[in-house]
Amino acid sequence: MKTHLPLATLVALGLCAAPIAAQELELEKQSPNTEDSLSEAMLNQNFPGFMGGGGSGFTSRFDSSFNPAMGLVLDSVANFSEEVGDEADSLELRSVEMNLASRIDPFGWAYVVAAFEEGEFALEEAVLIMDQLPANMSLRVGRMLSDFGKWNTLHLHDKSFIFEDGVRQEFFGGNLNMTGLELHQWTGWGDMPVRWSLGVASSFGGHGHGHGEEEGGHEHMSFESGVIDNRGVEEMGFNGRLTTQQDFGQNGFLQYGVSFFHTPEGLVDEHDHDSDGIIDESFGLGQTTIALDFTLRDVDATTRTADTLSMELWHNSREGVNEVTDAIESHDANGIWGFYQHDFDPFWGGGVMAAWWQEAGNEQSSDWFTGAEAGSQRAIFVTRNFSEFNRMRLQVTENVPTDGETSWSLALQWDVILGSHSHPMDW
Repeated sequence: MKTHLPLATLVALGLCAAPIAAQELELEKQSPNTEDSLSEAMLNQNFPGFMGGGGSGFTSRFDSSFNPAMGLVLDSVANFSEEVGDEADSLELRSVEMNLASRIDPFGWAYVVAAFEEGEFALEEAVLIMDQLPANMSLRVGRMLSDFGKWNTLHLHDKSFIFEDGVRQEFFGGNLNMTGLELHQWTGWGDMPVRWSLGVASSFGGHGHGHGEEEGGHEHMSFESGVIDNRGVEEMGFNGRLTTQQDFGQNGFLQYGVSFFHTPEGLVDEHDHDSDGIIDESFGLGQTTIALDFTLRDVDATTRTADTLSMELWHNSREGVNEVTDAIESHDANGIWGFYQHDFDPFWGGGVMAAWWQEAGNEQSSDWFTGAEAGSQRAIFVTRNFSEFNRMRLQVTENVPTDGETSWSLALQWDVILGSHSHPMDW
């Protein structure tokens, strides 16, 4: 799921040239649904793209207010491991990520995330968000990290641990990435705030960072959308999420939600039966994944400490092709992962992370915590925040892949942020 330099460059240049504002407008505080309030605001205040108003002149695309917020993230990892392969005993600049974000007008904003990873320049996200729709609704259009579970919309370098959890890696190949649209609404049930979303994607896939994609000689099942003939509804992907949260303690919250992803035949498996380099038959395969997530966070403003506990339970049903009969068979697998982090102060933190999962093509048993075709992951980490732009993390990890020997690794991560940086993560 990588878009190479030409498309990434065109999208980035397109956003830079578009009339986008770096400043937050007072107009957002007014109702965009009435023509009178909008007209009055336009007369009283210019914004990029509006020619004139109140006799105050006009702006142009060459005005400095068109500049978006920009930033670079340098994610470096030194990893010393018992594993065999390219990821063992490595010192690498894992990714160089570029971010552009800005308000477009009173009705929406946009952002772009592009990264140089594994020797290639790839467009990771390019999203237009219309956030002033009626009934507290918003629409996201473009290439984005899907609203699935609590942590999918965060890039790996923004998470509390160095390497991706094994459950997400096994079932999605990393963060679930899609090209399509998502509709969100913020509402409530009584005193409880509620948010739901529904999305449809013409293409989708997993976005990972190498480590964990191949462990102990076992490659995870491919998770990449494809088209056998003309794309139809059955080859698209659909996702959704429903979540709410409650107050916890004096400065904390308990959030819980349920998410789903489904594609009827969007995963294509190609077969070359006689090994002549020509594909003899292609199969459209389906996958359905359901996840429950729970996150508890408590902050003590007096001592400047915080505790975060988060857990997700996944169930995955994935179709596969029988190599002997060419029949399509369904395989069920489960996974659970979570982490706990304690922040001693704004500068020091530490915690533990653990995951257990069954192979996506599991043929032995779909019972929870069975040893057949199951893998696990355990880690302990310590984080030092020098500032909001400079962070180092040390992590010791034990990996038990579904097909391979147990291995240990010691990794040191150093992240540096140049400029403005943030990834949207909905509660």
